[in-house]
Amino acid sequence: MSLPHLPFDPSCCLIGGQWRHPTDLEKLELKNPSDGSTLTEIASGNENDIGEAIENAKNAFDQCWNTTPAAERGRILSNLGRLVLKNIDLLSTLEALDVGKPLTQAQADVRALARYMEFYGGAADKVHGETIPYLEGYTVYTLREPHGVTGHIVPWNYPMQIIGRSVGAALAMGNTCVLKP
Repeated sequence: MSLPHLPFDPSCCLIGGQWRHPTDLEKLELKNPSDGSTLTEIASGNENDIGEAIENAKNAFDQCWNTTPAAERGRILSNLGRLVLKNIDLLSTLEALDVGKPLTQAQADVRALARYMEFYGGAADKVHGETIPYLEGYTVYTLREPHGVTGHIVPWNYPMQIIGRSVGAALAMGNTCVLKP
């Protein structure tokens, strides 16, 4: 199996919705674990790139995402799940090559990613604060609020599933994300 044509440049970082070359232009060889061959070169990224990603995520949080209604966040995540399934062939091929797992297992992982997005999309508007009895005549009201920018480091063995579990939950609750695959 060889690397398919990609709709992006893997030697770039995705920051603020734009593919950008890393500031130091350093690249890492991405090896196929099944045979040791080089699949492609990917962006290394450095602390400047991370800082830029955090700043972009903070701007997205401050300008719109934290105030996007939960039902709308849910619709966006559900749509993302459908988009993942629409691209299952490309995503599962990339997963199989990158991780060295059988294509059928990679397809299951892509389906899991889509399902996590659907699950968290459905849960986005179901998380509320609580009113708790306190003392006679008093109640305590809790409110769930997003934290802001969240960081996600994804392990090598189940990247699709872990992205779904961690990023899906964070986005559903109104946080923005910086992801290091």
